[in-house]
Amino acid sequence: MMKHAVLFAILALLLSSGACALQFFSGNTVSIDDPIDDDVFAVGSSVNINAPVESAIVAGGNVNINAPVRGDLIVSGGQVLLSSNVGGKVIALGGNLNLLGNVTRNLVAAGGQVDLHRNMTVGKDALVGGGDVYNSATINGTLTVNAENFEDKGHAGLVRFYQTEKMEERPPEHGISILGLIMSLGFLIAGLILLRLFPQVFVTMDEEIRSSPAMRTMAGFLGLVVSVVLAVIFAMTVVGVPLFLLTLLFLMAGVMLSGLFVSFSLGRAITVRLKKDGPVLAFLVGFIILNILYQVPYVGWVVSLITTSLGFGALIYGLLRWHRGQGAPVA
Repeated sequence: MMKHAVLFAILALLLSSGACALQFFSGNTVSIDDPIDDDVFAVGSSVNINAPVESAIVAGGNVNINAPVRGDLIVSGGQVLLSSNVGGKVIALGGNLNLLGNVTRNLVAAGGQVDLHRNMTVGKDALVGGGDVYNSATINGTLTVNAENFEDKGHAGLVRFYQTEKMEERPPEHGISILGLIMSLGFLIAGLILLRLFPQVFVTMDEEIRSSPAMRTMAGFLGLVVSVVLAVIFAMTVVGVPLFLLTLLFLMAGVMLSGLFVSFSLGRAITVRLKKDGPVLAFLVGFIILNILYQVPYVGWVVSLITTSLGFGALIYGLLRWHRGQGAPVA
């Protein structure tokens, strides 16, 4: 369940402000049976929404949305059933997605098998990715599909299908898995040491990330591109070699630190709301969540890019903030 239960966290961090109101539900089995005029965040082995809610971020092994969601729905699970209507957009990720309810705005869905059923209508566009995708729904806008297999019996304003290569069955590569585990452990230890030595740096980066996640992500991505271009330019001349080395060092340090900063900010966003705040606990929670999420097919590389860009952007803004004398990035 944990593999799928992590989607809510990074999306909640990137798509909502730090001041948003949420009602939290967690446990082995979570059932929401009374209407809630507020945003809902629910995590459990089995999650059932049986009464109307304002909006929802849901993760679990089995997730059933049986009542209307007035706003947006973000859902992740091993088995996801959407049988009621959503007034905003839907972002769905899981092993098997069965989507029957109407979506007023856009739909983004990815999973091992995705079924868009006959009675379903998407008000605008739909972007679907997975192993097997079956569409019998009505898409008023453009339906874009990236899948190994696609069966289309529905209706759409425009259909774009991009076939992906089938993943071959391969035995586990234990050497690579062990190496990855060792590297993750090394980053974990490094993060804990840096958090101990420079706690204010992590607090500053957290403030930058929370202040404008979308802006920091875009700035970080542009910063990464510009740094790579500058490094290439500097490397082409003998005079520029020292600058190339400095740029490369800054780029490598920024990329490695970005995941640590986002881990802390992500974990803190969760632990504060659960009233279990603490810098070490926050970092551990965020670090574990991100490293599990990196392993989710079709999503891991996207999350990695967002995480790196977000952390790198926060680092750039933090350095500019320190340069202007608005807050030192060191303890």
